[in-house]
Amino acid sequence: MSSLTADDLERGLDAIIEEVDTLSADYEVVVREAIEAAREKPLSDTEARSLYVRILTILRTAGRRLDEAQSAGVAGEIKAEAEALISARAARQVTPAGGEASGGLVFHERNGLKLRPVVPIPTFNGQSIALHEGYVDVATLPLWIGNHRVELYVDEFRTFNGRDPNAEELLSIMHGKLALPSQDSVDPFKLRGLAASIARKGVERAPIVTWEGEPKDGNRRIAASRLVLADPDATFEAKERARWIRVWQAPEGTTDDQFEAIVVALNFEPDHKEDWPEYVKARRVVERYRLLRDDIKGNLSAAKQLELRKQVAEMFAIEHKDVKRYLEMVKWAEDFEEYHVTDRGLDEAAVRYKANDIFQWFYEVQAGRGPDKLVQKVEQDEALRAIAYDLMYDVLDSGLQVRNLHKVVADEAALGYLKKAHDETDPDEALKFVDIAIAEAQKNSPTRKLGFEQFLNSAVDRLGSTTPEQWKDVDLELLNDLRRVFHGSLGAIDGVLAVKVGAPQ
Repeated sequence: MSSLTADDLERGLDAIIEEVDTLSADYEVVVREAIEAAREKPLSDTEARSLYVRILTILRTAGRRLDEAQSAGVAGEIKAEAEALISARAARQVTPAGGEASGGLVFHERNGLKLRPVVPIPTFNGQSIALHEGYVDVATLPLWIGNHRVELYVDEFRTFNGRDPNAEELLSIMHGKLALPSQDSVDPFKLRGLAASIARKGVERAPIVTWEGEPKDGNRRIAASRLVLADPDATFEAKERARWIRVWQAPEGTTDDQFEAIVVALNFEPDHKEDWPEYVKARRVVERYRLLRDDIKGNLSAAKQLELRKQVAEMFAIEHKDVKRYLEMVKWAEDFEEYHVTDRGLDEAAVRYKANDIFQWFYEVQAGRGPDKLVQKVEQDEALRAIAYDLMYDVLDSGLQVRNLHKVVADEAALGYLKKAHDETDPDEALKFVDIAIAEAQKNSPTRKLGFEQFLNSAVDRLGSTTPEQWKDVDLELLNDLRRVFHGSLGAIDGVLAVKVGAPQ
């Protein structure tokens, strides 16, 4: 039975496909299908590893009967050989031949761009600096240890280790893989969102580097690109977008003052960019989801919905959980708009502006659990839908009030006050009734009652074990307050006992 040679390992994917292609006719159809899939598109490391294992398993075990020990041994050999193939494959993908040296960097022609001057000459904080631009392999770019964003982390590392972090340690700090005592986050530089964006469309703003290649601007972009390269689940295309990064290289002899001007201009001066309203972004995400969903025939399983959300999330460089959140929020925003335009006859544009202003509230309306959710109740009760939406449009002024509405509608007394708020023509008076309704609901909530009973149990246990000596050290003013509170509480307790068990008052 043929096995892969050392030369095959060095040649990587092409070698194994060529060898197995000659044998696949004698074995399973699945091998031929896997080979064709590999030829049609580049494979991610995860996909390639799976392919290698499947093919090697057939090559090593076809026609053989193995006992348990032999099977375990062959499985170990297959895993090791597959990992060797992955390493050989990665080594072949690092840098193509050729390139143009400039200072401490090697530039490669990518996307039709060769090394060239940046035109017009950019100006930073009043200083014009002639730069060159071109594509380099991000793996050849070091991080700048003097970057102000990392200086506190570098100082802490230096304190504990007596030296500066090396290049890999600095990268590990930015990736959150080398945790320092003061760090309380696995993503201290918020690289994950940036990495997702880079995986989808590459680095858009070129880092600025010295003649030698040290980045004076763009540390996060470089570190995020390296995060994509280290992700075993990233596709080949995503890694290629992250690997080749366009940089602006400063000329030899650029002074510290000029680099300071660059840093100040890019990090202190506002760019006056105005973010899109979240409602606008959410609508675009939901529109894309619905467009893709409409192309799928039949019902969508939970697994298919998740796959679809992940696909949309990748398009917009967000998390799939954000897609799910937007789907729910836009659903209720649209219901809110339909009610006010159709039932109340309000101007459609005015309603849309209002929905945009309060868009976050459509997340809050989903507070609660199961049938206790406000959205579940308004679906079943048109009158309640009108009360909630009218108050959201005309009266309420905070998301916290919206979040508490599910408690209010579950409490009869509190709901009565909410209806008074809805009937009130003066917005200020209506808001007062809303606050009263929320306070009433919170007072009567099962959670609050449970918490009070837990407190009383604790007080009984604590006071029951208190000795007379311990009271002698209590502050006089506190003792007087306790006596006053205990006196009033005992009166209330006696009254409740008289009703519940007929005890004498």
